[in-house]
Amino acid sequence: MILEQTEIKHKGKVVFERLVMSSNVKRVPKLFIEDEACFLYLTKGAFHFRTPTNLLTFREGEGMLAKCGNYLIENVTVNEKTENQNISVVGIFFYPTMVKSFFQSDLSIEQFKSNFDTVKIDIEPLMKSFIDSINYMLDHPKVADENLIITKLKELLLLLSKSESGNSINAFVNSLFVTHEYNFNDIIEQNTYSNLSLPELAHLCSMSLATFKRKFNDYYKESPAKYILKKKLEKSVHLLSFMSKNISDIAYESGFETISNFNKAFKKQYGKSPTEYRLSQNDK
Repeated sequence: MILEQTEIKHKGKVVFERLVMSSNVKRVPKLFIEDEACFLYLTKGAFHFRTPTNLLTFREGEGMLAKCGNYLIENVTVNEKTENQNISVVGIFFYPTMVKSFFQSDLSIEQFKSNFDTVKIDIEPLMKSFIDSINYMLDHPKVADENLIITKLKELLLLLSKSESGNSINAFVNSLFVTHEYNFNDIIEQNTYSNLSLPELAHLCSMSLATFKRKFNDYYKESPAKYILKKKLEKSVHLLSFMSKNISDIAYESGFETISNFNKAFKKQYGKSPTEYRLSQNDK
């Protein structure tokens, strides 16, 4: 849930934005929804950022650069101070047609590190000064004329290209809009135990739910619901052999959203509750 929103637009598109969001939301799609890349700086709170094959945690004072693609933002409690704390971020958005027009030479991605989807960005003194200037513009939007907006976007691209060790600013810009390619199997295997819903998995795969189900059946020869449940139960059986792990931890590590769901699914499959199953294995 968005509690506060301040934005500056250029040619009808949001380029600078400051958001305050409730941390009570479990999981939502990324806030940027077109073909843009995005730089985010977290000024308060913490969140998980789930890409199709990775889960990154961002804390107060950290920055990130995300290429165009489908991602999920998830709630996280890093420590007692972040529990139930609202999340505040400053976002800067890059659009292909807008940003590429800033530079005259042809854009090339040869010999450039473009094989990333989301990376953490070090907030060095220069970057911190840049964020302060964006916050000033958001507080005083009348100063944000077209020349200043373009200057600030170019400035950030230059700073980011240095942090990513780019061979040239043109190569860096172009790489932002080259969608990272994922292997379907990698996406599924990396998220099997993450308690994602099928629509959320389909979103990470950039597919409609119907297309996702068809591809899943073609690849695994069974439905996604059946396959994922089987894998979760197999993992829970393995974890039950570790006596130091309690049942609730095993449920969550295996990808079940609640203990009751875990107990119900486990008993249906094995005819015993997880506790009973553990005791029966120890008696052998």
